[in-house]
Amino acid sequence: MEFTELADYPLPPGTVTEWTPGAVNPPSQWPVDQRPASYIHEAHLKHAEQMKRQERYKIDGCAPSWLGTSFRIHDRLDRRIWAAALDHWIDRHEVLRTHVAVEDEAIVRRTAGRGDVRILGNDVGHLTSSMSVFTHLQQLLDRSTDPLVWPAYQFATIEGPNHFTVVFAADHALLDGYSVALTAHELQTIYRSLSEGSHPSPPESGSYIDFGTRERDLVEHADCSHPAVQTWREFYAQGEAPYFPSLPEAVVGRRVPQQSLSAWLLSARGAERLAEASKRSNQGFLAAILACAAKVTGDLTGADEFRVVVPQHTRSELRWAASLGWFIGVVPVRIPIAPAATVNDLAQLAGAEIRRVRPAAALPYSRVCELIDSPHHLPFVLSYMDVRHVPGAEQWTSWQTRGLRSRDHSGTDVYIWLTRTPEGLNLAIRHPGNARTSRHIHHFAGLLRREMEDFAFSTDTFAPPTNTAAPIEENSHGNDTHRSLGTESRDAHRVQAY
Repeated sequence: MEFTELADYPLPPGTVTEWTPGAVNPPSQWPVDQRPASYIHEAHLKHAEQMKRQERYKIDGCAPSWLGTSFRIHDRLDRRIWAAALDHWIDRHEVLRTHVAVEDEAIVRRTAGRGDVRILGNDVGHLTSSMSVFTHLQQLLDRSTDPLVWPAYQFATIEGPNHFTVVFAADHALLDGYSVALTAHELQTIYRSLSEGSHPSPPESGSYIDFGTRERDLVEHADCSHPAVQTWREFYAQGEAPYFPSLPEAVVGRRVPQQSLSAWLLSARGAERLAEASKRSNQGFLAAILACAAKVTGDLTGADEFRVVVPQHTRSELRWAASLGWFIGVVPVRIPIAPAATVNDLAQLAGAEIRRVRPAAALPYSRVCELIDSPHHLPFVLSYMDVRHVPGAEQWTSWQTRGLRSRDHSGTDVYIWLTRTPEGLNLAIRHPGNARTSRHIHHFAGLLRREMEDFAFSTDTFAPPTNTAAPIEENSHGNDTHRSLGTESRDAHRVQAY
């Protein structure tokens, strides 16, 4: 499953219907819920409030910060059953029935009960081109996922002759990348159960609202002596928040949308070989990824250290395994790069570093910022997620499932997502939208793939493949994205150019 912007999903023309949550009473009249917001949710909300007060908000509105998914259901759309499926899903996940707002400088939560929120359908009509569907949905999702209002999520369907495409987006406060990975299977399963006349019975899932309460109980009284604070203090003693290595100077002036890259670095077999190579070094898959990134950084820049922020999930109990929510902490990673270091050497260092810093994820970064003078904004983040065993993962290709993210306009941020799926290892990067940065990012990505292949197949007796540049193909919306990184891998898997 790839993780891209909506512009990069092959949206079909067809009859578009918007599916919007509604409640009998407005959220301001819902019962007050004393359970606190999670730290990351509160920080996200306060940032949105701060942005709202700025002059640019009056022009552009709230900058979108949503995640979502798109997938196909191979059946005719029965509107009554689909609405019932969404109702069931909203009842299942309490986070979709709650609203957290800033009222008189205080954070106040109000929560609706099961059955109090129901889906309302709005028929947009038949749109005859992919571009018209994209334009409509992009505007719809951006304006329907404002974290300061409820609902901050939106569904849409596009009907074909014997199938329909589902598009779903929600503000980041409501879900993380793993939540996105769960969505297609849950909605497919519920819809098919109702279509067959049976009652859906997915496994129970805990409420993200309860997680926020649990998190506060655990870390509310943390102070500067907390080990996580020491970890971050040591990290920032070496410098400021990390930036992508050797990033070209940002283009100042008008807001320019970021560009993105999505490519398959390794096939399923190639990813398995990388995992085997990691095990031979007594390290995990993430250590191999970081080692390869550090090696490329050293080769490109001559740097003696690779610095990056790495997300870690906080689903610490079984009850959160199938929950929607933002279960994410972050840790700082520093990997020294000796001039003659090999990927195997760096993997040893990366594995030890991950084990050392991993406990720091339990203390939310916003809480760290309250305790020490650390930058709130993190401009360089590298995320890894293994979703091979998520329910429904084997059907993602036939369902045309893809993770989605909103557009961004940062002139400095580089975010990298590496996702291991049943198909292999996928790379997604968003970066500042200028030609120099784009060339730099693509060069980095190509070298990263080469290092991964070399490490994965280091015990092979035949020579590595020759890197050859592949043509760049733009998608139908003109986004400079989905470039092939070229090379034919040793397991005959070619990086896809979309």
